[in-house]
Amino acid sequence: MGFKLPGKSIQTGTSGHSSALKMVTEQRAASALKMQASPAKSPEYDKAAKKDSELGNYVAERKKIKAKYGGDRKKYRASEEYKANQNKINKAYGIDDGYVAPAATTNEEKEKTPRVEKSKYVDKSKSVYRKDGTLKKEVSKTIDKDTNSGRNKEVEKTTYRKDGSKKKEVNKTNRTGDFKASFGDGKTITKYDKEGNVKRSKTVENYGGRRAVTKTNKEGNVTRKERRTLKGFLTGKGKKKKEETE
Repeated sequence: MGFKLPGKSIQTGTSGHSSALKMVTEQRAASALKMQASPAKSPEYDKAAKKDSELGNYVAERKKIKAKYGGDRKKYRASEEYKANQNKINKAYGIDDGYVAPAATTNEEKEKTPRVEKSKYVDKSKSVYRKDGTLKKEVSKTIDKDTNSGRNKEVEKTTYRKDGSKKKEVNKTNRTGDFKASFGDGKTITKYDKEGNVKRSKTVENYGGRRAVTKTNKEGNVTRKERRTLKGFLTGKGKKKKEETE
């Protein structure tokens, strides 16, 4: 035995609910379209629009430019048309400095000395510059390898002050095999004052199991000290000749 519910049936109730949902959906869609057609304006926008009645057209044009470049921020901001249009918007808002597109500061328009330059005419060399374009240091490196004679490596580094005067010079040699036996190796450090005069110099030489240090002061006085190295003791090299001890 079935029972009949008073009023609307379950089916008619469901249909009414569906209609209500449909109505809400349509209202939301209409509201969204209305917002797209007439976006919300801020007090700042209203103030800017009073200053320039064409502001709405500038904003619309900006959207077209963005769409033209596929929304790629880097591309559209680098374009001259975007820069010109954005400047109008900024002016309406009271921004005096405006927008400067990245294209205005490219390397083609502004000459800039690279901080590092490499040359192919020497085995290895480079010049390093400061941000203001002044020369900071120069480095050159030559390497000579010979199957029979060994390896000869020479490095020269010169540093400069901002005024262009030479500050310090370092010459370093590192040799093996016959190169070392014939010439030894070591390092020389020379420091200069702003007038280009030598303030002091120090040379360290390693040869035949011995180490020699030569120092020169600003007056030109030279001192030299020599000693046998630990490697010299272990290998039996570096002993002073009889005539040197007399």
